[in-house]
Amino acid sequence: MTARIFISYRTSDGKDKATALARDLGARFGDEQVFLDKDDLRGGSAWRDEVQRTLGAKPVLLLLITPQLLTATDATGALRIADPDDPVRREFSAALEAGAHLIPLLCDGVDAPPSAAELPKPFDRLGEYTWRRLRAYDWKSDLERLVDDLQALGIMPRSHPAAPSSTRALRIAALAVGIALLAIAAVFGWRALQPAAVPPPARPPVALVATGLPGTWIATVGADPPFALTLMQKDNQVALTSEPMPIDNREGWANYRAFWLRLTGTELRTILYRGKGTVSHDLGQPLTVDIAWLVYNGAGDTQIDSGNLHVTAAADGRSLDGKLWSNGDQGDRPIVLRRPR
Repeated sequence: MTARIFISYRTSDGKDKATALARDLGARFGDEQVFLDKDDLRGGSAWRDEVQRTLGAKPVLLLLITPQLLTATDATGALRIADPDDPVRREFSAALEAGAHLIPLLCDGVDAPPSAAELPKPFDRLGEYTWRRLRAYDWKSDLERLVDDLQALGIMPRSHPAAPSSTRALRIAALAVGIALLAIAAVFGWRALQPAAVPPPARPPVALVATGLPGTWIATVGADPPFALTLMQKDNQVALTSEPMPIDNREGWANYRAFWLRLTGTELRTILYRGKGTVSHDLGQPLTVDIAWLVYNGAGDTQIDSGNLHVTAAADGRSLDGKLWSNGDQGDRPIVLRRPR
């Protein structure tokens, strides 16, 4: 089957988000309907021919507009999208020529699509298309809206396996239904003999049980040196921020710092954490914090990674323990947040 969804992105800052999007759309529509070059180009294939063939089938092109997609420059300082050989430009041009449907996705760090006057051809046509957002901190709702758009364009979700039709299967199903009905009758009969259940006490508002959440926390991720994070809360909404954090001595960042140096020719010495999420406290359960986070370079103008923080509070309320998931690494690391002494 030819892929119906084609994801186009700038590798330097869109690879992680493109990978996560392909994974989630594949779960909805089937992996065979989603084309992502790094996963779907076969060994030994000519990538340009393979991309051209896929785009020629008029899929829906999802163009991930990250900060560097349109602004990245080459060694001479010229815009990469002005180069006819730029992969993003080739994919965009091929999609237009084939009459593919285009959905620009504004990612974190891009608040609005650039004006046509700022863009070389054929990107000056971006304004002709209805755009959507794809933000790490609101990933679920943005993904659902995109799924609705794709279904409206005729891309059907993965179908469930057909029910077995053999006589034996039908007998088994009938027997199962009979047993289920007997079980339901038994349950209702038993309940009729029981006194009315006393409703559990109302769950206390999150704002009351989490009064100690806002403020500074010292975070330790794996064996790396600790660093400070600030949590802010309003009702059940929580936000995360940090001051510029040095990463020269952090082993977990060594490979990325080397990649950044090759990519930009500059050292990446500090990073910033930002994030938004929710706090909850179910009856009988520990307080839980779930945050979609973003990592920026020290200047705060380029997103370099994203992920999820999921922690639960200790009984004394002075520590939060859990996992820090990174979309870039496609893995998680243990994290502990403690109140400074």
